[in-house]
Amino acid sequence: MDERLDCCRYRPSLDDLLADAVMEPVLRSAGLDQHELREMMVETARRIEDRDRQSDGGTDTADE
Repeated sequence: MDERLDCCRYRPSLDDLLADAVMEPVLRSAGLDQHELREMMVETARRIEDRDRQSDGGTDTADE
């Protein structure tokens, strides 16, 4: 199992993933384009951060 972890040391950025030729047909089959996926990922990250702040006793934010 350690060998599998060694091959995955590089964490591609969202830009790296979107530049991969495999992503175009994947996005097309999902009915998305690169811009829509980027917006969805940014919004998801924001919601996760908000949830984590709330669970850490931070200030409450309105749910959407």
